[in-house]
Amino acid sequence: MDISTTDAMRLLADGLALVYHEARHARHLVKGGFLPSTGWERLLSLPTNRVKAWQAIQAVREDAAKALTPDEAIDLFEKRFGKDLASLGELYANEHWKHAKTVGGHAWRGVTAAVGTLGMAIQRGRVSEIEGAVHSLLSSRHNNGAVRDKIVELDAAVGISTGQWWLSQAGA
Repeated sequence: MDISTTDAMRLLADGLALVYHEARHARHLVKGGFLPSTGWERLLSLPTNRVKAWQAIQAVREDAAKALTPDEAIDLFEKRFGKDLASLGELYANEHWKHAKTVGGHAWRGVTAAVGTLGMAIQRGRVSEIEGAVHSLLSSRHNNGAVRDKIVELDAAVGISTGQWWLSQAGA
């Protein structure tokens, strides 16, 4: 695998967009009384419709892809949505999370961890570590399929181009 830092940053931004997009489902835990709404308001304000929510995230995704450092990219999402990756990991570990028992457990927690690992690898600048983290993210699975297929489908639904790394892996 031969990946540039620019491509790795784009993949990081894409991964961040995916895990924050999924977190809008925290509303189900709030409604069921399993999560307080306080602190989750910005994520809960995303549209319930998956395509509209994906569209709403695109501006921060684009800004994160242009960020100079992984920390800057991650900070853009944290500031926009009021939650850090650790909080999303805890959300996805909640026993009441939708599909918590499928795909080997709380699959979005694993996707969130893969995104965080990619950010750390880019920060350290070790090529082999970045390549391993990219592979991990590209091969991640969520509760009902491959993450790569989800991003390709969502991007198509809003009419934007999906990065080459996702496309070259789609359906593999």
